Amino acid sequence: MRAEPALESFEVGQGVHVVDEVRDLGRHDRDVEPLGASVKAAGAARPVERREQMRGGERDRVGRPVTCLDERHAAVRESTEQREEITRVRAGKIGVDDEDRARLDSAERELHGLALVRLRSHDRPADRLGGGQHIGEHRFGKRCPRLLRKRVEPQLRALSAERDDDGRHDAIRLSRGVHVKLDNAAIAGRLEAFASLLELAGAGPYTARAYRRAADLIRSTPAPIAELVRQGRARELRGIGPGIERRLRELVETGEIAELQELEREVSPELAGLARFLGVSVRRMLEIGRVLGVRTLGELRAAAEAGRLPEVPGIGPETERKLRAALAREPARSAPQPLRLNTSRPLVESIAEALGGAAAGDPRRWVDASEQLSVVCSSQRPGSVLDRFVSLPQIVAVLERERRRALGVTVEGVPVELVIAEPERFGTELVRATGSAQYVAALEPLPDAPSEEGVYEALGIPRLPPELREAPFRGKPPRLLELDDVCGDLHCHTTRSDGRASALEMGIAARELGYEYLAICDHTVSVGAVTGLTADDVRRQAEEIAEANAELAPFRLLRGIECDIRRDGSLDLPEDLLAELDWVQASVHGGQRASREDLTGRVLAALESPHVSALSHPTGRLIGRRPPNAVDLDAVFARLAETGRAVEVNGLPDRLDLSGENVRRAREAGVAVVVNTDAHSVRGLGNMELAVRTARRGWAEPGDIVNVLPLDALLARRFGSPV
Repeated sequence: MRAEPALESFEVGQGVHVVDEVRDLGRHDRDVEPLGASVKAAGAARPVERREQMRGGERDRVGRPVTCLDERHAAVRESTEQREEITRVRAGKIGVDDEDRARLDSAERELHGLALVRLRSHDRPADRLGGGQHIGEHRFGKRCPRLLRKRVEPQLRALSAERDDDGRHDAIRLSRGVHVKLDNAAIAGRLEAFASLLELAGAGPYTARAYRRAADLIRSTPAPIAELVRQGRARELRGIGPGIERRLRELVETGEIAELQELEREVSPELAGLARFLGVSVRRMLEIGRVLGVRTLGELRAAAEAGRLPEVPGIGPETERKLRAALAREPARSAPQPLRLNTSRPLVESIAEALGGAAAGDPRRWVDASEQLSVVCSSQRPGSVLDRFVSLPQIVAVLERERRRALGVTVEGVPVELVIAEPERFGTELVRATGSAQYVAALEPLPDAPSEEGVYEALGIPRLPPELREAPFRGKPPRLLELDDVCGDLHCHTTRSDGRASALEMGIAARELGYEYLAICDHTVSVGAVTGLTADDVRRQAEEIAEANAELAPFRLLRGIECDIRRDGSLDLPEDLLAELDWVQASVHGGQRASREDLTGRVLAALESPHVSALSHPTGRLIGRRPPNAVDLDAVFARLAETGRAVEVNGLPDRLDLSGENVRRAREAGVAVVVNTDAHSVRGLGNMELAVRTARRGWAEPGDIVNVLPLDALLARRFGSPV
């Protein structure tokens, strides 16, 4: 019994809302290292029984996908440093449930969701079907039923494959007699799978990154890559070096990449998940599995208790002691490395959907970095639910199992708690599992109720939206900002800087989303690591925007800029040019580690310009990678409020800057807030979902938000006066 609908699920389809995008951010092409002995040495305990199956040209990133840059370049614009991650691809039998549309039938569920699927020794990986670029995580939304609609192809599983005999089509022949075209999406999918397994095997970070970058490039290239490969022209594409070219040629000529098949036999996602959960490197854990012949938590514990850990080269007495202590301690309920929201939410929703339950924990409250994942189900027969949970492809190990609860671990090393409530207590357990602990403690004792609404009714208080359940609160919640309140997006990029679409293409997509306007805010030159616009470039761009507006009317592209704040506090463009623009985002990119005094002075100096509309991503944080900078937000908020400027909630999933907590501080200081996507592609416009949810965590109401204003009201606003 479902006491309430499942949470919205990011999914591909009508009205796409994207919460992650991947873009090529490196300045220099890098070729990849060969697989080599280092990867083979990682090995695996036994033949792989899980793999990542591909479908449809879509994928979900699991771990920490890189969508931003760091400060390695001289210009201190973030580069492409990427941490360990694997790719979770859409496949399997895990469906989605969305509040904005009817429940999928069983056939559709086969085509949606995300899973790692079990692999028998004779199975071979299916190629991705269908086309389309990587579009991150999505959900069906209310806006724009036409945006990026694409037909979902039937999922096929390749039990054997061979080249098409006549050579007239780039295809792989499956044992079911169906030809799957080896198009750009299929080729990109194979490279992404290769990158994922290289990471699990402990290969160098640049290797996997190069393959992912090549996959993104191939997917977005209009020309058929297979034809370019046959003509020997693959290296004409920026980012394709000789190593990747060799593997592309092998794939086009044979339908397979031999090293990919070898990795699929050797690498065990189960051990990778346990490694991350226990705080051990994946490379070390795979070596333990190979030497000791273990692949499960129980087998690993047995080997440790038998004193076999020293058999593994490099494990001495101290390392053995730490490993045995980690295996013996009480399992943690929180992730050793928090998952970003665009990863944690689809992951926990997929598990909940498979079990017919509801997602809970941090992702349900839209916490930007989730440590606690929970699923609540309702059943009179908990044993059957537990059995399904144990067999889920997302759960690689089960640490605890009781009559009505279990604790599993995903391949990311994240613990997932399952609670199976009696039907009359489903709402009670859902409130408790959603958290936060501080909020729930203030409500205790919770009354028994079959629904959340019943719990709040019995308590005699209004139901509080999950985003607000951080601190104790029993009052009536405000009317929070909704996605449909937003009339436009005031921060996106085009191919004139580091974007992937033209101004016209971005405008068409924004219009299809139901927006009235979109501000084109490309970078200026001081950002350094990516292409930036000079004053002359900005004036030339005005002609492009005018031509696009003639086609898009009454929708309006606004002339904007993301103007870099130089280290001395000056802006990167002259004041007379800034005065011509409709919207000016001022941003700090370089020097994020400067002192509080220097950063604050730099920002306040930039705000002396009468033409700055809003301050972008003010704390400069990169979730899980770089902490917030030392800027004095109180001083900045005071100046913004005094001059009537806005502060941004940036929707990029590794930024979400301002955070919810700081949104509340800004509102209390009287500062207007603008929710933006910072989209670098058409699909990136869907980042608005995360920007809105983050603003809601700061108790933002529509009246607090600049871009709920219709176009005429926005253009009539004079900066320096209140919204």
